Amino acid sequence: MQVERLRLAVLLARCALGAFLLLVSVGCATQSLNRARTDFYSGRLDDAEATLDRDRIPQRDEVLFLMERGTVRQMQGEYAASSRDFIAAHDRLVELETRSISRGAGSLIVNDNIRHFVGAPFERTLLHTLTAQNHFALGDWDNAAVEARRILRSLDHESRLDFPDEPFSRYVAGLAFQFLDDPSNAALQFRFANDLVPHVRINPDSGRLRQEKTPPPKEKSEDTEESDDVEEESRIERIWPEPLPDREPDIPETWTDELVVLLHLGRAPRRQSVGRSPFSYRSPTYAEIYVEGRYVGRTYTLSDTAYLRAETERVRALREAARAVTRIVAKEAASEAVGRNTEPWVGDLMRFILFGLLEQPDERHWGTLPRWLQVGRVAVPPSLSEYTLVFKDSRGREQRRVDVKESIQRRRNLAISSHRELLAR
Repeated sequence: MQVERLRLAVLLARCALGAFLLLVSVGCATQSLNRARTDFYSGRLDDAEATLDRDRIPQRDEVLFLMERGTVRQMQGEYAASSRDFIAAHDRLVELETRSISRGAGSLIVNDNIRHFVGAPFERTLLHTLTAQNHFALGDWDNAAVEARRILRSLDHESRLDFPDEPFSRYVAGLAFQFLDDPSNAALQFRFANDLVPHVRINPDSGRLRQEKTPPPKEKSEDTEESDDVEEESRIERIWPEPLPDREPDIPETWTDELVVLLHLGRAPRRQSVGRSPFSYRSPTYAEIYVEGRYVGRTYTLSDTAYLRAETERVRALREAARAVTRIVAKEAASEAVGRNTEPWVGDLMRFILFGLLEQPDERHWGTLPRWLQVGRVAVPPSLSEYTLVFKDSRGREQRRVDVKESIQRRRNLAISSHRELLAR
């Protein structure tokens, strides 16, 4: 009996030590990420990259660190290095698909922080979307199309299941096919994107966007309850409020080329903040596009990562409810067994370790993602070498101007450019 108690005491000590080491490692990784994110949003990009290069990356957070560093490097214009990080993150995710059994079992007793970070489904999709944008910036149309196919696989219903679709990524995939002279696949993705955004109409044949003054009426099926229709319509109105009216573009007839602007705005919300406070899904900022002093159009929000996060957490909550109950029952059974075979206070201590120290929610997320993903598609002259973005708030008041001259790539009469703006919060 004394030997058995000694074994349990040793086991308990190991659990306590393991809990301590786990919390320390999680805390160190979180500090490094928070420091890098603070530097990123303060414009100290070199410091953000140095932190993500220098600090030791826990194995379970390798994918997350690669995602964050890839975003920082993209913001710096280091497109090839950014793509290497994003592709390495994707390759690591593929490896993890077949190596998750042991970690999954451990997380049942400990918590989800010991599991490898694999990201939300929309984050895994955006991994390919941002990589495609890097290829656009380098004029690498073939590899952009490779990422487009990966976007489609990640958004396939069998992969996505009940998690939300993502219209901005659909549009980027359509662009990749359009640049590769594959009009049928381009049209299909533009059509999917159009069906997902009721406030903007996207021409599937050309990819051009125009503003929808009011959301189209939702078709009702005979087997759908009226209350469900009302709830869904209310949700759409909350997500996609009525947009601002457009100004008329000033475009000469000789401007027959097109420019696509992929605009990233603001900062995605932290995972733990979703669901605790209401979000306004209206983008507070959009950009008017000027070429040679002429107003030629504006950008439109296709995706909101706050909405994608909220919908993801809603689906996750339904999926994780049964698993959470099972974990609690398993922890209570383990604590009860320890107390029964040693002393009651030992069982209470085990319970404190398992519930007090280790029952921590997994709040890891891709923190350098933008919140709003917008697209502008406008007519431009064949001689285009630069353009100006004039950022305006929801009341049409100018906030600031940015002249864009770099990373404008062209394939025949279609040019493309990306810009990240941290102005909108």
